[in-house]
Amino acid sequence: MGRDIIKGNLAGAVCMIVWSLHFPLSVSILKTWDPLALAPVRMGLAGVTVALVALALGQAGSMLALARNTRFVLVSCVFSLSALCFIIGQSRIDAVSAAVIVSAMPMISALMGWWDGLEKPGLKLLLAIVLTVAGGVLTSSVSAQGSGSEGSVSGILFMLAGVIAYVWYSRQLVVTFAAAADMSKVAVSMLVAIVPCAVVLAVFMAAGGEVETDLSSETLGLILMMACLSVGLSSVLWLWTGRIVGVTVAAMHHNMVPFYVIVMAALGGAVVTGQHLAGAALVIAGAGLAQLRARKHRIAVTQPVAPGRDGGS
Repeated sequence: MGRDIIKGNLAGAVCMIVWSLHFPLSVSILKTWDPLALAPVRMGLAGVTVALVALALGQAGSMLALARNTRFVLVSCVFSLSALCFIIGQSRIDAVSAAVIVSAMPMISALMGWWDGLEKPGLKLLLAIVLTVAGGVLTSSVSAQGSGSEGSVSGILFMLAGVIAYVWYSRQLVVTFAAAADMSKVAVSMLVAIVPCAVVLAVFMAAGGEVETDLSSETLGLILMMACLSVGLSSVLWLWTGRIVGVTVAAMHHNMVPFYVIVMAALGGAVVTGQHLAGAALVIAGAGLAQLRARKHRIAVTQPVAPGRDGGS
């Protein structure tokens, strides 16, 4: 059990480091791409990439079963909704406020786990959540100083809706569809999620909206890198982490992302401050404290719903 916990936390760290690549890549890509157009493209490329790997591993039956499962399709549409809410929210809110809302992921996951009867929040878990949220806010606030536009109530609501939808989607894939392989779940959910994103984009363009795209080889290369690594690979590692240590602890790892981003920026001359280090230390302490509590107070999960009659794992 101890080795599994270590592997799960290592997977979570690698997942967030890989996901952190998304931010510098986005800065370059969004100079010539509209976010609304980029969403289905990056999701589609990531889904196809993961699907090809899953097929090579013999998971065709699992993917087909998931695609036929009505509940899984609904969960995938919620994933698409979360992506759209993030896009809209980030365009209407300042970077610090957005970071604070995203840092609340562990708290939202714990509340969902308590509501479902799968987690029993205790004093140590609550303290762990406070530490990780504080660490995420501390690190991201200093990293985002002087950036972003003025916030709005609508932007806050969209961001909050995006976080809630994403956490719910993650918990569904980890708990309800635990019998299916992680790669199969990522591949099918992303390919299904393309449809709502594409519909929104089509409606926007039909209403007279214009979207900017850049099909140069350099930009397409960056998009492919983003799709395969920061979206595809990180999503597989995210589910793996959530399956081993739980979505709440996995969400605590997410609060390390601002620290990883600034460390990457430091390679280009940015300064890593004491506030960055203090924030990272709080997140690590919180994640560790939460897992000391997990063995004694985790409530047994009921038999998960299988993805389909012929669902594979």
